Amino acid sequence: PICSKLYQAIIDLESDHRIVLTGTPIENSLTDLWSQINFVNPGLLGSLSFFKKGFVYPIERKNDEAREEKLKELIKPFILRRTKQEVASELPPVSEQVRYCSMSEVQRRIYEEEKSTVRNSILENLDEEGMGQSSIMVLQALTRLRQIANHPDMLEDHSDVESGKFAEVCRAVENVVSEGHKVLMFSSFVKHLELFREYFDSIGIRYTWLTGSQNQAQRK
Repeated sequence: PICSKLYQAIIDLESDHRIVLTGTPIENSLTDLWSQINFVNPGLLGSLSFFKKGFVYPIERKNDEAREEKLKELIKPFILRRTKQEVASELPPVSEQVRYCSMSEVQRRIYEEEKSTVRNSILENLDEEGMGQSSIMVLQALTRLRQIANHPDMLEDHSDVESGKFAEVCRAVENVVSEGHKVLMFSSFVKHLELFREYFDSIGIRYTWLTGSQNQAQRK
């Protein structure tokens, strides 16, 4: 947010020169663009309320091309922009591997049991409440099935149940680490990462751990 404590702290920084390195502020939102330009060149685009009235609303709501061109003229001297097309030839080719993991026998049984249970619950709710009232139940059911596909231990105490995906990821990580490389892992579920953390602790793999509940990364 423009008025966040972080933004105010950045504005208060004192330096001889100011540079902003960013991704795609124009595509994200015009208010993002204003905050960055206002840091580099305070007052160039006026106050935030003036900028919203003069540029954000006409451009984003009315597709005012004249206002958009005017904005481009104002910021052009202060922006060095390289598009994806300009840098694509300098980038190495993308290497992508998709691996399909089979569930373990017990994991698949748990998955099928859960799928049958939630399907019956959804069908009953559809008859009683209709689709509009059942959408949340459908999303919750899909999330539970995703978690079981990752590892059944994410929902219940199934520490003795093997997960095909978990085993495959662990094997891949061990191979990469043994060759002296680093691995960056993401997951939508903190519990999923906790399971990997427990495994890495057990075999002595060092890692840095960062979730949304932390102010900074924890190393171990």
